[in-house]
Amino acid sequence: MLKGASLPVTQLNVGFADNERYRQAALAGQPQAFRSDHFLRAGFIQREGDRVDAMYIVQEGEIDLSLKGSHLLATLEKGSSFGEQAVVGTKYRMATATAKTDSVCLEIPADWLGRQISSAPPLLKHVFSALTLQLLQRNYIASLASTEASQGAFHIESGGASEQAWTTFSRGSTLNSVYFSDGGAIQNHILAGRAIIVSSGKLELRRGSVRCSMGEGAVIGLAEVLARVPLDDAVDVVSSVNAWSIDGDAAYAMVSKLNKGLYGVVKGFVGRVLGDGKPLGRMAQAPK
Repeated sequence: MLKGASLPVTQLNVGFADNERYRQAALAGQPQAFRSDHFLRAGFIQREGDRVDAMYIVQEGEIDLSLKGSHLLATLEKGSSFGEQAVVGTKYRMATATAKTDSVCLEIPADWLGRQISSAPPLLKHVFSALTLQLLQRNYIASLASTEASQGAFHIESGGASEQAWTTFSRGSTLNSVYFSDGGAIQNHILAGRAIIVSSGKLELRRGSVRCSMGEGAVIGLAEVLARVPLDDAVDVVSSVNAWSIDGDAAYAMVSKLNKGLYGVVKGFVGRVLGDGKPLGRMAQAPK
């Protein structure tokens, strides 16, 4: 059913000053998903904290993603996507997107994407919500690094984006449970191609010079096992961890059967989590 789903998109010309294209499109009866004031001068496409209505795929130009109005997360080029995390996970924008240059994007409506996901197998729903959590954690660690903080703690925030994603993931989960008493066992689990989502206990993740403590809702290795690339982070267990396990090969086999639109959504998640410019491994190209 997902394989044959058509992908409704609207092409948007997003520029700093060239609004003549909007006027001509309107006269021609072409639907416009955004108000022109979103793009005047600053070139804003979406703002952190906004309610979600669509995700986007970059067709031409460059798009900057930033946090708190200043910390640059990534610069996206042709083929990259953004906004999917909000559509399937948080329902609110997790970053501000700005047109760095005149850009062309494809808009995928949130309601369409939501319908496709609601009819997807349970494992795919788990993958979407867990990748959302992993991205929130990576963004938090990146924000620590940008302020030169050496340590912090990521928590599921009541009423926030992380709670939305965690509730979606943990509700009725039937995934296998695993137990860990040391970080080496977690590293070996990831090396064997299986990611974990912590249900209880506490661990510390080290990325570069930043240490981040995490408990319930911590996601370790999911983007990595989907892409089949190494985990760059070191992991230590602070107190014994119980977690759900997701097999990367099983998840990839399911993802590889999706239509190109939904495959691109998962690829966008993985790319955002792994980081700007990081290899996407087997996720780089959609299976034929």
